[in-house]
Amino acid sequence: MKSNLVRAGLLISSVLLLAQAMAGGSPPPDTESGPGFAPFDLSDPVRIDAGRKRFDSTCAAFCHGHAPPLFIGRKDLAPEHAFKTITDGGGGATPMPPWGDVFTREEIWELVAYIKHLGTLKPE
Repeated sequence: MKSNLVRAGLLISSVLLLAQAMAGGSPPPDTESGPGFAPFDLSDPVRIDAGRKRFDSTCAAFCHGHAPPLFIGRKDLAPEHAFKTITDGGGGATPMPPWGDVFTREEIWELVAYIKHLGTLKPE
């Protein structure tokens, strides 16, 4: 009798696991809070200016310098990549520290708006 209960339990568990696997297993990404979703138009001049002010007072003051040449004329920088790098930090020859605990999501997107704006400028 006890072995029949164990078998029934294993069968039910197996069926549930199989059903979950066939259903896809993981939920769809949260498009409204992930790095791919900017909560405003990145070309909004008010947001660009807010990003510029934040960049000048923190990013430029600590590491990058004002209107750094590495962003001017750079059209290949994906907004999602910039958001993730600012939030989580980045590797490379000179690693960037994470700022996700310092800035709000909106403030990070304003920084992205400013960086994207710099990409529209012509290098000197």
